[in-house]
Amino acid sequence: MLTREEYLKLRQEGLSRTQIQRNHFASNPNKFYTLLSEWGIKEKDAEERALDLMPKTVTADLEKPGQVDEKTQEAKDDSAKQGETDFSATITELKHVITEKDRIIEELTRDRLSLLQALEKRVETANVPSHDPVNHPAHYTAGKVECIDAIEAATTSLTGGQAYATGAAIKYLWRWSRKGGVEDLRKARWYIDRLIAELEVNSDAS
Repeated sequence: MLTREEYLKLRQEGLSRTQIQRNHFASNPNKFYTLLSEWGIKEKDAEERALDLMPKTVTADLEKPGQVDEKTQEAKDDSAKQGETDFSATITELKHVITEKDRIIEELTRDRLSLLQALEKRVETANVPSHDPVNHPAHYTAGKVECIDAIEAATTSLTGGQAYATGAAIKYLWRWSRKGGVEDLRKARWYIDRLIAELEVNSDAS
């Protein structure tokens, strides 16, 4: 593995970043730039300061004709390469962010649907009156008023047989469409006829 000192010596000897990367990290350029970051010399000015602190070598002091232009071109190549690497890393990170965002949206949509379904079931359950065949039979509790409450209100001023016959007639009229049908209507009529007969007798007697 290439060390920081070895890298700086190679740079001192005139090799460009691109050349060093191709010679030592041909199959893994990202590892090369990761090492530069770890060594603290990824930026050119940081590398130049590190080179200034290195002991000067003969190779570094002897510049060949045209070496300055070559270094300038190599610096441009290195900058372009670094730009491509940074751009690739940015694209990868953005793809990861988009994927994660899509996953969160999908989870929220699924949770929203589950919540709506639960609320719909709750509303349906709330709208269905509880059936208590003893205390609150369904055929006596349809609507906002229970049959027994209506009977109590209707027979408040009545007593004896009149109160019973009136309550019975109301009961059968109340439930005929939900329970007894025609039979309940006949029963209601029987009690009504009984009341009529009693009232007619009382009327004739007076």
